[in-house]
Amino acid sequence: MPRVILAHWHDGRAPGDELIVTDEELADLRRDGRIADVLDGPGAQPEPSSTAVPEDQAAAEPEPEEPAPAGRKRR
Repeated sequence: MPRVILAHWHDGRAPGDELIVTDEELADLRRDGRIADVLDGPGAQPEPSSTAVPEDQAAAEPEPEEPAPAGRKRR
């Protein structure tokens, strides 16, 4: 069963409280925007990996953005 941290009041529990819920309750709470974080279970954030990127596979540089086309300015 997933453990969540509440973002808003729910069933008498204050925001920030940790709560164990069923999968159905998790879906309902997510729909209503009452979840601050999912600690474990479906939808939990995966742990960041500690493996480093090899030097020969450096991250690609982002492409430069195109400037917006010049046109009439609204006043």
